[in-house]
Amino acid sequence: MPHENRPHLTQTHITYPERGVYDSMKNEVYIRHILEPGFRFTRAHFLPCILKINLAHVQMLINCRIIDEKDGSKLITELKNIMQNQSTFADTYDPRFEDLFFMLENELENRLGPETAGNLHVAFSRNDMDAAMYRMFWRDRLLEWVEALLHLRKQITLQARQHITTIMPAYTHGQQAQPTTLAHYLLAVEAGLSRDCDRALALYDRINESPMGAVALSTTGFKIDRDFMCRELGFARIMGNSYDAVSAADYMVEIGGILTISLATLSRFVHDLMGMASNESGALRLDDRLVQISSVMPQKRNPSALEHTRAQISRSTAQLRGIPDFLRNVPLGDIVDIGDDIQPSLFDGFSHAVTSVELLAEVTAHADFNRKILYDRCKRSFSTSTEIADTLVREHSLTFRIAHKIVSFFVKNIYDQGKTPADPGLAKELEKAASKISGKDITINDEQYFRMTDPAAFINSRTIPGGPAPAEADRQLQKADLHMKQTAHSLDTLRGCH
Repeated sequence: MPHENRPHLTQTHITYPERGVYDSMKNEVYIRHILEPGFRFTRAHFLPCILKINLAHVQMLINCRIIDEKDGSKLITELKNIMQNQSTFADTYDPRFEDLFFMLENELENRLGPETAGNLHVAFSRNDMDAAMYRMFWRDRLLEWVEALLHLRKQITLQARQHITTIMPAYTHGQQAQPTTLAHYLLAVEAGLSRDCDRALALYDRINESPMGAVALSTTGFKIDRDFMCRELGFARIMGNSYDAVSAADYMVEIGGILTISLATLSRFVHDLMGMASNESGALRLDDRLVQISSVMPQKRNPSALEHTRAQISRSTAQLRGIPDFLRNVPLGDIVDIGDDIQPSLFDGFSHAVTSVELLAEVTAHADFNRKILYDRCKRSFSTSTEIADTLVREHSLTFRIAHKIVSFFVKNIYDQGKTPADPGLAKELEKAASKISGKDITINDEQYFRMTDPAAFINSRTIPGGPAPAEADRQLQKADLHMKQTAHSLDTLRGCH
């Protein structure tokens, strides 16, 4: 198409105050509390996204013949120069300007003149640019989050692999319940974290939509190419409703939600590790580099890394809980509540969540679990009582409820005598209780009693899918390894898209 026939803008130079300038009505308080902090945060976190969006937009305007190719090429050159020298561009806040958007526009006008730079933002608004840069930024943060979870999962599975036969008591309601293995416990934590990865990647797909072309909210009369912008910025598809494109903030609540779910699981894991590391338990010894000594008590090995992890989890959870409140009672549209103001809180919550995961990965990687203490605690407890009842059902044709009553009576009786299940001579005690309560003549010898109360036998019999038997735990480990490999592949694929 000849140049004179192209659909293009007629450049009219208008004299007006510099964009975003408040020279005649500058408010120092507003600048100090709102504009300058907002500028600093935007520059620190969103400048690369802003430049990428502007570059793609200029190229799209050239492709659509909305601006002159010569002017567009100059704009692209200068935007690339700024991108290559981001550390020096707008390194301090200039109170003459409202924000980074206008500072960038002014910089290009200074370099190229208003005739060339004046149409940079035709069919372009801070509304759709902000919406796009937030989505670009947070999709990357989600990948960082999944990567941090993957590292923690790897450390957990490495420990689990070493402890497939490490027997320990499991607890319900804070009381010893049944024997399990340390691997079985750790794989339960890993299973929760695998779902956290799935949730994050599912949210990534919902975030990875392009709002560009929505402009203020109702698109534009210019024949722009939204699909081009979508591809250039690495989005999977365009957002179908332009009003939604600039007003949607539900994904920010979702980010806070998936982080909070993960932190809830991690807080429970930390709680258990803290208990294992106590003097009374002695089941876990933290690496010397992850403990701190008391200033006055030389024997102390304070589990400081775990304490700081717990604090980071609490801090992050508190910050993320407030995210939905930013959306409450605000209109559906482009508003600062779900734009500028929500970002620092969400980012702080995210940052402390990542810190929690990284600290916990270090603790897990160097954790030294005491196999003997864990086994002895299990052996001398009543945690195999379920197997005693199950054996009475299988081998003596009792109903489970009668067997349950027998074992409950037996446990209380030997407990009152100050004995443990590992003490000698208790086969006859169980035989007596079983015969009395069932009304049947039941014989139980020492070998049978040992088998019923042996934690290892308990574990080895739990071969049902999901159970703690070594072969089944190994299958769960293989499944976890496969899921981690698939998740890592998804990360590589998604990173390659933008």
